[in-house]
Amino acid sequence: MACNPDTSLPANHRLILGVTGSGKSILARVMIPHRGVRLLGWDTDDDHDGHHFESRAAYAKAVAAGLRSGRPFRLLWNGDNDIKTWEWWCSLVLAALDGRYQTEVLIEELADVSPSAGKASPKFGELIRRARKYNGRLTCLTQRGTEISKTVYTQSAEFWIGRQETTDLRRMSRLAAVTEERMDAITPLHYICKRGGDLTFYRLEIKGKRRKLTELSENRSTMGS
Repeated sequence: MACNPDTSLPANHRLILGVTGSGKSILARVMIPHRGVRLLGWDTDDDHDGHHFESRAAYAKAVAAGLRSGRPFRLLWNGDNDIKTWEWWCSLVLAALDGRYQTEVLIEELADVSPSAGKASPKFGELIRRARKYNGRLTCLTQRGTEISKTVYTQSAEFWIGRQETTDLRRMSRLAAVTEERMDAITPLHYICKRGGDLTFYRLEIKGKRRKLTELSENRSTMGS
């Protein structure tokens, strides 16, 4: 089970919202170092580098071996994408957390395993509520922000909001505290980051294999320049 709780640890979960092609996975790769981290991931579309597993037994064995080693690891699930498997994975991740070491928890396309926009599924709800005090940081990605549990919104400290579908503009503009017109003007690879009451505008820059975030003025960001 999760061990070494530390209630002084800050809340630092992230939620990345944007349509397909907006750069969500690239943004997550910029945020989470490729080396030197403990990472457990739900990555059924193989969007990220690491060791991928389709067998529950093999994945659980790899997680246990990674914990025993004391070394960094990147262990990602790319097997079944159903609620029963999702709940199993969330339970396993929570059990693997250790407050002495930060563990990055990467979740791709959260809406696919969100039964409703209301209360989170039981094991996921437990994971996102309890991970903080065991030094776990969740980075959740989704195309459809209106279809995921409200629990994710209440537990997230950072919101990265990119290009949105027309049907999501109203809710996402309220979340970012900008007008719908301004939200609609965001182009791919541009994001509004909301931390508490602060808004910061960013552009993802891609040059060969190099990726970085550049902070922009409000006007440049909303025009997608």
